[in-house]
Formats: sequence, C-alpha cells, structure tokens
Amino acid sequence: MNPGRYKILVIDDEPTICDAIYQIFTEKNFQVEIANNGTEGLKKFDKFNPDVVFIDLKMPGISGMDVLKEIVKKETNAIPIVITGYASIESAVESMKTGAFDFLPKPFTTEELLIITERAIKKKIILDEKKKIEAEKEAMRKNFISLVSHELRTPLVAVMQYLEVLIGGMAGPIPDQQKQILDRMKIRLGELLTLINRWLKLARIEELNLKENFQVFPLEPVIDECIEILKPLAQEKMVKIEKKQTDELYNVFGERDFIKEVLINLITNGIKYNRENGSVLINLRKNGEYVVVDIMDTGVGISDEEIARLGEEFYRVKQEGVVSGSGLGLAIVKKILDIHNGRLEIKSKLNEGSTFTIYLPHSENQNGFEKRS
Repeated sequence: MNPGRYKILVIDDEPTICDAIYQIFTEKNFQVEIANNGTEGLKKFDKFNPDVVFIDLKMPGISGMDVLKEIVKKETNAIPIVITGYASIESAVESMKTGAFDFLPKPFTTEELLIITERAIKKKIILDEKKKIEAEKEAMRKNFISLVSHELRTPLVAVMQYLEVLIGGMAGPIPDQQKQILDRMKIRLGELLTLINRWLKLARIEELNLKENFQVFPLEPVIDECIEILKPLAQEKMVKIEKKQTDELYNVFGERDFIKEVLINLITNGIKYNRENGSVLINLRKNGEYVVVDIMDTGVGISDEEIARLGEEFYRVKQEGVVSGSGLGLAIVKKILDIHNGRLEIKSKLNEGSTFTIYLPHSENQNGFEKRS
C-alpha cells in the first residue's frame, strides 16, 4: 500500500483529537484534511474527494449521524468510519446499519487507528476495482448493442425488403418453385430479426428509466387487448382463450406498454406450447398488496428441472413436440417484472399443463381494488 496515494478526511470538533490524527497520518505520508464541524466536513468532502472519512458522532450543529447519512447518499466509494465515545456504542452500531464501514471508540491508540485505516483502504481498493470492472462491462455492452443494431440488424432489414420486392413480383415474374424458396427464406429471416429485436429489447430495458413513464391504469383492459391481438394465433393453433370475469377493477402502477409485453409473451407461450383443442384460461385476482394474473394452459407441461432454468437468456425448454423459441421471452418478462417490483411464479405438470402467475404491486396513488361503478 502506498499511503501517499490515499486521502483521509477527519470531521471532529475536538482540536486535540484532530491534531493527533493529523500528525499520525501525515507521518505516514497520507493526504489529510481536517474539518471541525459537520457543515465544513460536507463541503470538504465534495472538494477533497477522500478515500476514507472519519466522522465524530457527537458534534454541535449537524450531528455526525446526519453527516454520515449525507455522505452515504452521495454513493461514492469513500469509506466512512465513525468515531465514538464508550458511552455511545449503541449509536455506533446504528451508524454501521446506516452505512458506516466500522467505528473507532475513544480513546484509541495509534496502532488501532492505523489498523482500521488499512482495512478501510483495502475495502476502498476492492470497491474501486469492482466499479472499474462494471464500467468496462457497461461500455462493452453498449458497444455490442450498437454493433448488433447497426452492423447486423440494419443489413438484415435491407435483405428482407429486397425479398419482399422479389416475392411481390415487382422485379419481374418468378416461377412458383423459386417463390416457395424465397418464402421460406423470408420466414427464416423474419425469425432471425425477431431474435435480434428481442435481444436488443432485453439489453435496453436496463438502460431505460421505465419509472419515468409509470402511471396508474386498470389491468383488465390491457388483458383484453392482448387476447384480441392473439386471437388469430389461437385460432390457427386451435386453442381457446378464456378470461374469468370479475366484478372488481384492478389498478396497477407501472409502464403500460411493458406490462402489455409481459402479458402477450406469457399468453403466447400458453398458446404455442398447448395441444390441439386445448385452452388458455386467464384469471385476474387480488392477493394482499398485489394484483395477480394467472395464465393457465392445458399444454405439454414443463419438468421441475426445466422450470428452474426458465428465464435464463437463450435457454429453451428441450422437450419433444415443443415449439422452438429464442429463449429470450421469459428473460424479458422477468426483467420487466423486476423493474416493477413484481415477480413471476411457474407451476407445471408434464402432460397436464402450466400456470404462469404474475404478481404486480397495486397502485400506490389510489385504491388498487375499486368496485366497478
């Protein structure tokens, strides 16, 4: 450890304590700043950007606990340590719950001060390294999103457009056999574009601050819209979609379009992985503080081992007779529900069917369970 690299801020109203700490740290070649009250300490914290900050809990004006709370709010990697008298150990424990790394009881020796400082700096090094790795990963993720979007998706969209021109006969007549080949190419290309678009959506959900668009809305009309959209698919697969009627209006607080995405995804799965003349039953209910949607199908079912892995990116159920998918649908569902402080539960029995249950917190701004007028 090279002490000269590290900066230490001491916030304490006792001059003798400050002088002693200053002397100890400067002799070890640390960079040191002293503040004699909380207000001055917060100003110096912003200007000095310390690696470790010692905070006396009992000071006139702004208390040490309030200073600690303000520093924790700043979400820097600075390591806060509280200084406390023997009589205020309870306060020291409370401060650690608030975000302090450790506490140093008065009186303390030079050795105790240096040991706790060394531990704090080691913690700071770990946090800085973690932050650096996360920043590098985020930069790589954004670069990869850009690469997929511009270098892969854009030319594929252009190829799709050319295929549509050829299939439509706008470039001249083509024999039926060649048209069949082009139609199959278009289907496969469409599947690839769908996969890319889903992956991009999953990758960008984390970037978006969805909560900026949160609003209160009734959930049942969204379910009705999803059923209407998916009726053609259900008819094609010979699957019946039913919704249990309810006398209550269930309001949720969230991003409407993304909740709709969740519902479409799960209802689509209930249709695709069903059996001929099967059904998908949708039930809307309340459970404590949650609005709950059960999506029950009569499909092929999923084993417990497969359920444990559902939601992993690109993981697909490997069962005979099951329609192949991208493995991204449930990953998107779980990501959206996480942002809404919701969750997904899955219950299934092989050859009997599955139930996907969505839990969404009801509206925080008005009663989530209003009687219909």
